[in-house]
Amino acid sequence: MKRFMIFGDSKARAFGFASFIFMMAVLSFSSCIDMEDTNKSMVLSGEWRGDFGMYYDYRDDYGRVYTFDSYDTYLTFIPAYSYANYGRGTQVDYYDYGPYEYQYYKFRWSVENGYIYLSYDYDPQLNTRISNYRMTNDYFTGTFSESGTSFRMRKLVDYYNWTPYVNSYGYWDRDNWGYYYPYYAPATRSDDEAPIDSISTGGEILKRGRR
Repeated sequence: MKRFMIFGDSKARAFGFASFIFMMAVLSFSSCIDMEDTNKSMVLSGEWRGDFGMYYDYRDDYGRVYTFDSYDTYLTFIPAYSYANYGRGTQVDYYDYGPYEYQYYKFRWSVENGYIYLSYDYDPQLNTRISNYRMTNDYFTGTFSESGTSFRMRKLVDYYNWTPYVNSYGYWDRDNWGYYYPYYAPATRSDDEAPIDSISTGGEILKRGRR
């Protein structure tokens, strides 16, 4: 009976030790992932410019449907606090043709387990996950998981260690400038400037997305 108890205690100790080693390995792996996500978030934080593959389908008041592709996008990723792997962001898409010169969005972003997630406040159809991405201090390339299309952005400003004030209506940087555009801003032209297309502005946007 005594031998059995000793043997049983040895098995229990061995199992406990193995469990401890397993937990330490899991925690170490998790810490490595968290640190990698943090490092990527620091590079991501800032302002980028390039073709983000945006478009919208528009139906005019005569029932005709058009598709307009954005030629340029400005993205800003603002960390929730210094070195955070999540935060808020803004996106402005510019168009050469159509009833809108630009469209403005706000989104939430995060870097989790090697993926970048964008969640848009008022337009969930734009939510996306970015994979197979590569970031340097100059360029940001990646692939949208939903469509499989790729993009390339160029970095304009690095904000990786900046802690901004953020609320639900806009944001201010350290120079106290901010965005106050309407959610979907209409074309802005002077009174004597001719429209750049012949589409009536009495229609509606049917869909927004990425090419």
